[in-house]
Amino acid sequence: MTAAQDIPGNRALPETTDCRADARLAVFDHRRGWQLAILGVAATLVFVIAFQVAGVIELSGSGESAFTIDFYVFWAAAKLALQGLPFDAFDVARLQQAAGNVDPDWMPWAYPPGFMMALMPLGLLPFWAAWFVFDAIGLVAFALAVRRFVAGRPQVLLAVALAPAVMPSLIVGQTTMLWMAGLIAALAALRADRPILAGICIGCLTLKPQLGVLLPVMLVACGAWRAILSAVLTTAVLAAVPTGLFGIGYWPRMLDMMRLHGDMVRANIAGMDLMVSPYSAMVGAGVGEPLALALQWSVTAACALIVFLSWRSRTASPDLRAAILFAVIPLASPYLWFYESAFLVPAALFMWRAGVLVAKPGAAALGLAMWLGLAPPFLAMLSTGAGIEVFRFVFVPVNIVALLACLRHAMRKPDPISPQTL
Repeated sequence: MTAAQDIPGNRALPETTDCRADARLAVFDHRRGWQLAILGVAATLVFVIAFQVAGVIELSGSGESAFTIDFYVFWAAAKLALQGLPFDAFDVARLQQAAGNVDPDWMPWAYPPGFMMALMPLGLLPFWAAWFVFDAIGLVAFALAVRRFVAGRPQVLLAVALAPAVMPSLIVGQTTMLWMAGLIAALAALRADRPILAGICIGCLTLKPQLGVLLPVMLVACGAWRAILSAVLTTAVLAAVPTGLFGIGYWPRMLDMMRLHGDMVRANIAGMDLMVSPYSAMVGAGVGEPLALALQWSVTAACALIVFLSWRSRTASPDLRAAILFAVIPLASPYLWFYESAFLVPAALFMWRAGVLVAKPGAAALGLAMWLGLAPPFLAMLSTGAGIEVFRFVFVPVNIVALLACLRHAMRKPDPISPQTL
């Protein structure tokens, strides 16, 4: 049995459910669909480019090499690795020194060695150039992954790849675009009966593993055993090769930094307004931290159950399964920052394809909220310094409503699949 056939109901899907999903995107073929795409692309590009240009001007006048966005940590770690000092990346003060950054914010390096090895070429470039290249790679990878699911509609591709919700990730130089691209590519490979490729894509996601806790549940649920084996082997290679380059001592230092960073997050979670997990939202709403963390793990367990049941279902279409997966990943992680709110963009795309989102006021409003993400309050924060405290209270409710809409659709409107095809 192939990996695609292992997923219950997939044998009937290529010429039925997939065609219906493509047809549902026809709602964007009219003039307003193009207008929405162009407006979103223009807004995203204008603000991202303006921020980057302003950053270059600031750096040229300040004498610093980098300023405080997330990417400076990646760039500084890459420079230290090129100098033969990879372990220095676990010293926050040393990172700041390597980046020429004098901002005292706590921004640690706590990533696997494979990620450091992948970043090393960027350490050869000036900060602004490395930042631009990193963003461009993520954007292109995301667009290429999404292209498989837009039914040849350029306006939909543009609207998804440059949705306002991806703006925070591009501005701070984070990995969200690359991570989403890898997962979408893995889902496309599973549909195309290419489990080895799917496993390779999922294995690459372990370079930032905290968002991938539900992926093993998904693979087990659909019985994609060859994809699991491929993912395990890919993960092993991505761990072994850079360990040989940097030394076995990398791992205990990384684990020590992860523990230290985890302790600092727990101690300061109430004031971390840029964190948007359910855990942070509960603490921000006044729930005690220990209880909030316990409730978060309960949410994570519920999300795992939802993924398992949806990916075992014989009636849920592949697009509905994908939408549910992208909707539950942010809810399942206690450690989730505002730029990862971009996960709602592919969730919205798959919800349109699955028929969860339709051209009716309530559903369209939800789709618009997912497409905008945290871009409006983020821009307000950049321009006025206000609005940051609402991040978690905007994102979490929209995320929950999106998931509930998917579950309601799964229970009330299953895709009809003839028993003879199973």
